[in-house]
Amino acid sequence: MSIDILPAGAWAVAVLLSAAVIVICLVRSRTSGRRTAVYAVSWPVIVLHLISLVSAMAPYLIVARLHRMIGAPFLEFYMRMGWWSAAVVIVLAVTQLVVMYRQAQLAMRAQLDAVGRHTAADDHVDDGGDGDAGDGDAGDGDAGDDTDDSDTHHAGDARDARDQ
Repeated sequence: MSIDILPAGAWAVAVLLSAAVIVICLVRSRTSGRRTAVYAVSWPVIVLHLISLVSAMAPYLIVARLHRMIGAPFLEFYMRMGWWSAAVVIVLAVTQLVVMYRQAQLAMRAQLDAVGRHTAADDHVDDGGDGDAGDGDAGDGDAGDDTDDSDTHHAGDARDARDQ
């Protein structure tokens, strides 16, 4: 009797693992007013995704391997529902990939926005006479250099001109 329900139990475990991956990715990719950081897809979630794919194959392997030991009514049920259960597993696997991709995309955008905000904040910081060593330094050891130092623009000079 326990062999009869083993494929259904394995299928239920695969569905639960798939649902767990989907829920984890949806929760971690949400943004709210309090928390704008989106977490990248972690390695444990990726491993859980792979485990869910392997466990999704298990019920079909169990039925194929133990079909002589499974009772006739259960075997007939598994054969009748095989395509439908496979369709559910495939839809869940594709959904996992979509939400994992979406989470990774949102995490990348959040990281780029954070870097952009950090860079913009750095641009508005008052330099306050930091004494750039590269400003008009004629004795820098480039005797063979044919470039004119008056044409050279330094990032600090451009920022100072923009701020004034």
